[in-house]
Amino acid sequence: MKYFIDTGNQQEIDEAMEWGAAGITANPSMYLKENVNFYDFLERNSKKGGLLTAEVIESHFPDMIEETNKIIAVSEDIIIKLNYSSSALKTVRYLRKKNIQTAMTLVFDMNQAMMALNAGVNYLFLFVARNEEIGVDGITFVEEVSNIIRTKNYQTKVVAASIRNKFQLNRAALYSDYMAAPYQLMKESFQHPSTLAGLTQFEKDMDKVLSFAEGMSNE
Repeated sequence: MKYFIDTGNQQEIDEAMEWGAAGITANPSMYLKENVNFYDFLERNSKKGGLLTAEVIESHFPDMIEETNKIIAVSEDIIIKLNYSSSALKTVRYLRKKNIQTAMTLVFDMNQAMMALNAGVNYLFLFVARNEEIGVDGITFVEEVSNIIRTKNYQTKVVAASIRNKFQLNRAALYSDYMAAPYQLMKESFQHPSTLAGLTQFEKDMDKVLSFAEGMSNE
């Protein structure tokens, strides 16, 4: 499983990409929170060498295509991320013929997932925590969709989205190709108590090793 850093904060993006994140994804709420200029954001992050999604919010097919054209004018490698709808499915089919990569988000059940797969979407964002808030097992949902993609030989990549804790991460990693990861969850990987304790012990022991070596060289 590879990581999409899921944020509109540029400092968090820069750090996550330096840590090895495979790509960048965000949504309009994140852009608004960080008060970013959308096209400047795309221009800046399209040059980082990883995957980059850009969300198209328009609800009608012609408007979706018009917005897509503005985005790919920045870079043809940007993945067009669409919120699940009938117009979004139509847009996926149209853009597939143009060899433009697409992602479908706000996908909550198997019916939506299968419709998106049939349309030919490249990346499928499956929601975990938001599903669990309405009483649906989000991890089982990811597992079942992933199994169908594998056994039926679809080419779509699964992105586990709405991941909020390490338990969800652990389970999603078994089934998904990517995870839309919040910055804080990635940062938590550096804070495991056993890792920190081991680091402290190794630093102390290395100081002794170097002191011993220095003493030997002075004899």
